[in-house]
Amino acid sequence: MKDQETPIQPEEIKYLPEVRFQLADTDSEADHFYGFIMESDSGRWIDTFIKVYPELVQRLQITKDKKEAMEVCEKFSQEQHALNKKEILASKELFEVEWKKIEKEFLSTLSEHLETDWPEEKNEIVGNITVMPIFPRYLDDYTFFVGYKDISRMIETSAHEIVHFLWFKKWKEVFPEIERYQYESPHLAWRLSEIIDPIILQCQPEIKELIKPKRWGYSSFEQIKIGDISMIDHFKKVYLNSVASGNDFSTTMKLLWEEAKKHEKEISNF
Repeated sequence: MKDQETPIQPEEIKYLPEVRFQLADTDSEADHFYGFIMESDSGRWIDTFIKVYPELVQRLQITKDKKEAMEVCEKFSQEQHALNKKEILASKELFEVEWKKIEKEFLSTLSEHLETDWPEEKNEIVGNITVMPIFPRYLDDYTFFVGYKDISRMIETSAHEIVHFLWFKKWKEVFPEIERYQYESPHLAWRLSEIIDPIILQCQPEIKELIKPKRWGYSSFEQIKIGDISMIDHFKKVYLNSVASGNDFSTTMKLLWEEAKKHEKEISNF
């Protein structure tokens, strides 16, 4: 009688959240339209809205008060959803299929690279498919906005925002003394996250193969230099040198943070 073989135990499967996509609520979009156009810090986003929705900006410029402005934003959001309903729904359906092909591998690889687990209390990440031209993310509830006009860009945008969620979880572990408000614009910790996010997407081999990113961050990055090289190339070099040296990700974060503080003046130009 042959000895009974010991069954092979499957490797422990770490917790991964589900990523779910839904159509953005028009009331929420109206709040965002108003906030980004009328209240944004330093008018950061106004040029984008003038380029994409000049008619909305013009309407808001002649409103008498916030109540009237909000009514304009609500009507505009509803109009855009009605006009583009078929395209939005078709895009959502196709995008969900394409995203599910890479979701688990992307979330798992990102967790391994940043050397931190996904928090089990966050059972889902929600992407709101929007008619807005910019895509904010919300760290506390793991939600973000994503456009609908280009499937490859939808994948890249979703990956970009999801990197932020796990980056700042790791950040809190490495820098518990840095207060939560500094994770948002216009603070330096936020600026570094926006610089390093596309570098991770572009330079971590497995992630790059999954996402196939085309962008290196904001267009304004292109004009910013540190010494004789671009800001992105400078931080890309620090990141890649640290990874190649075999540093753990906590050390990599600390090196990047030191560089950010050293070059805060240059970084503050976006």
